[in-house]
Amino acid sequence: MNWWDYVLITISAICTFFSIIGAYKSNVYYKKSKHLTIYAKTNIAYIESQKIIATLTEMLKLGNIKRKRGVNYVKEVSRNGESIKTSINKIRENLLVEDFNEIKVLLNGQQVKVEEYIDTFITGAVLIDEKFVIDDNFNNCQQAFCDMQLLLKKKLENIGEKLK
Repeated sequence: MNWWDYVLITISAICTFFSIIGAYKSNVYYKKSKHLTIYAKTNIAYIESQKIIATLTEMLKLGNIKRKRGVNYVKEVSRNGESIKTSINKIRENLLVEDFNEIKVLLNGQQVKVEEYIDTFITGAVLIDEKFVIDDNFNNCQQAFCDMQLLLKKKLENIGEKLK
């Protein structure tokens, strides 16, 4: 071998070394980017859970005994039910499958099947004499959504720790 072969081998070894470093940095960037995407989508789900809880609070106002003139309770309850259903669908779209399965277990608890109960808002079946009545199902539904929000917040904190 002449000196030129040693130069080529040295240059090749240096290039290989920097390629390995580049591949390592690329892998680290990919993992961090993946966690950041999951964090952003989980944050969207958390915001949707806040919207659901705010809508349920508005529903409490509809349960007031005094009826207001000009308010169509059937439309209001149906509109709120559709809003909640839309938020649940956005949560389903944005979360990982295993994360949404945890939420699904919360929402389909022993006391009330939340999605079926929300469907009764949309159809108006929850109304009694065109009046919205706050009952145990409503309270259990509200509690399930609060538990869901806490779970999402915990997931956000865990993912945030991974990003540090």
